[in-house]
Amino acid sequence: MARRVRISLPVQTEVLTKSRRRCCICFGLNRDESIKKGQIVHLDGDPNNNDIDNLAFLCLDHHDELDSSTSQSKGLSAIEVKGYREELYRKFSFWGAGISQHHLLKFLAHNIDLDVMVDAAVKIGGRVVFYGANFVIDVLTTKEVTYSDWDLIGPHLVALDYFADWGWLTYEYEELEIEGFPHVHIVVDHDEICKKIAERIGSRADGQNQNV
Repeated sequence: MARRVRISLPVQTEVLTKSRRRCCICFGLNRDESIKKGQIVHLDGDPNNNDIDNLAFLCLDHHDELDSSTSQSKGLSAIEVKGYREELYRKFSFWGAGISQHHLLKFLAHNIDLDVMVDAAVKIGGRVVFYGANFVIDVLTTKEVTYSDWDLIGPHLVALDYFADWGWLTYEYEELEIEGFPHVHIVVDHDEICKKIAERIGSRADGQNQNV
């Protein structure tokens, strides 16, 4: 039996970033734009065909439905799902386009205070892990980290992607093999705002603990 080819981390990240972890079938059928727990699927059913055009992020229910023997009776063909996927990608493509980051940050600096930015950061953390506040502090202060567990890599990269889009930081990562196991090494360059936001999140937590 041929060994299954793992989807590379850059390709996984591109699919997750383009979809923003929204299920393209939920969006296509119901215009449901909420973030889902799901998986990246191979639309043609070939687990070794990791071409970006053959991949889509689906919620767990629609992943099972697409893989089921009754999928054809429900009309969930690969072509249809690709159509929903492209609609979804167009929906969120504006997040990285339009006004320049420099001008946008100048506007936000005059109209949004630190607490609003803290609330936004904690909200993102809560979307990807249950310990959102502490997770965000870690992402906003850790300059270099190496992971071997996708359950840790995935959330960290998702949060970094959001914060990079907001102009708070830049980051790079590379895939490594250490003692025969795949790892991901991440290096982050934080803007000064990251430290301020992390400190404010920490002070909030301290205040809540004192009130208990």
